[in-house]
Amino acid sequence: MSTSLLAAALVASACGGSDAEQAPAAGRESFEGTELRVLLKEGYEIEAIQEFLPEFEEATGIEVELEVYDEPTARQKLVLDATSGTGTYDVTSLSFWNVPEFVKAGWVEPLDAYIEDAKDEWLTIEDIPPSALDSMTVDDKLYALPHTILGGMFFYRADVFEELGLQPPQTTDEILAAAEVIAEKRPDLIPFTGRGAPTFASLGTELGWAHGYGALLFDEDGTPQADSPEMTEAMTDFVTLMRDYGPEDAASLTFTEASERFSSGQAAMTFDTSGFGTIFEDPGQSKVAGNVGYTLPTGPAGNHLQWLYNEGLAVTSGSENKNAAWLFLQWRVSRDTTMKELTELGRTDVPNLHVLASPEYAQYAEENGLVDFTEKLQETWKNSTAEHWPFYPEFAKIGDTFSAQISSAIADSMSVEESLETAQTELTSIMESAGYLD
Repeated sequence: MSTSLLAAALVASACGGSDAEQAPAAGRESFEGTELRVLLKEGYEIEAIQEFLPEFEEATGIEVELEVYDEPTARQKLVLDATSGTGTYDVTSLSFWNVPEFVKAGWVEPLDAYIEDAKDEWLTIEDIPPSALDSMTVDDKLYALPHTILGGMFFYRADVFEELGLQPPQTTDEILAAAEVIAEKRPDLIPFTGRGAPTFASLGTELGWAHGYGALLFDEDGTPQADSPEMTEAMTDFVTLMRDYGPEDAASLTFTEASERFSSGQAAMTFDTSGFGTIFEDPGQSKVAGNVGYTLPTGPAGNHLQWLYNEGLAVTSGSENKNAAWLFLQWRVSRDTTMKELTELGRTDVPNLHVLASPEYAQYAEENGLVDFTEKLQETWKNSTAEHWPFYPEFAKIGDTFSAQISSAIADSMSVEESLETAQTELTSIMESAGYLD
C-alpha cells in the first residue's frame, strides 16, 4: 500500500463508521448536525474557546458541548470515560506532563495521518512553535495541537526595587539578596511568593529552579537523584526563600494563591510561568499593573531557571466523531482564532508564530505598555528546555512525592536534607515498582 493510501486508511480506521467518509478536507458543511463533547481543564487558555465557539458552530454546523473542570477532576473524568469505554468525550485537554501516560494507556489519537490527509485551511502547522509540538510527541507521533506554551519568568515590583535602589535580579543569589533587603526595609511586604503546595502542580517550580543549579531529578537510566549535591543546594536556597521570606502559609500555596499575593500588591517578587505576565499587567485583575519588571535569571550552573508548561487539545480514542473533533482542534489553533484572542481578549502569549510576528501584535504591545514583557516572553520560549523534566507515565505520583517533601521542608517540619533523603527512597520505590530499575 502506498504511503498516501496508508495514511488515508489510518484516518478512516481511526474514525470508524460513517464519520470516516467526512474528512474536513471534503468541506466543513459535511459535519452539519454532528455533536461534540469537549472536556477542558480550567485556565485562561480556554477563554477563546468559550468566547468564540459560536463562530465555529456557525461555520461547521457542529454543535459543541463544553465541560470545564479543575485539572484533577478533568483527568478523573477522562480516565473514567476511557476505561469504561463509554466514548462520552470527543476532545480533551492534554497537559504535556500527562502525554506519556495518556499515550501508553491508549486514551488519545495520533494526529499525523489527519495532518497528512485531512487538513483544513484553518491549520498552518508551521505557525506552532516546534518545541510545543515536540512536547506533545511520543515516538515521533503527535498527539495534541498546543494552545499554550509557557516558560519560566521572574516577576518583581519595579517600583519597590527603584525605591530601595535594587537592581533587577539576574541570578538566584541576587534574588535571595534582594529578599533580605526587602524584608529589612519594607517589612509591610512579603519579599517572595511561589508555589509550595504538596502536589505535582508545584513540581515545575521546584525542578525549574533546580535546573539553574544543574540538578536533575532522574539520570538518563531513570535512577532518582533527589539527594544529589546539586539538588540539595538548589532546594536549600528555594526552601530558604519560601520559608524565611515567603508568606506564613508558603507550604500550602497553589499557583493561584501564590500569584494572587503578587497581583494584590502583598508580595515584591515571584517566580512562575510566563503566562502570569498577562494577568499581572491587567488593571482589572492586578493592583500592580504598570509596576511589574521581568527577568530571566540563571543559577550557579549558568542555566536559566525553567517553568515548562505546554497544554493542547487531543482527539480521544473513544470518540465516534474523530474527524469532526479534528476540525475543532484546527479551528482552535487557527490564525483567525489566535489573532482575536490577542486583539479581543488581550492574551499576549498565544503560541502562534504568525500572530507573534504580526503588526497587530507589535501595535498591541506598544499601546498597552507591554513591549518589555512580550520581548521577554519570547526569550523564555527560546530558553526553554525539557531536559530536566520527568517524562514518565507515573508523573503524577513522582510529582506528588517530591513536592510533598519540599513542602514539609518549607513548613520547617524537617530539614532539606531529610526531605530529600525521604524523596530519594520513595522515588526509588516508585521507579522499581514501575520496572525502570533492576
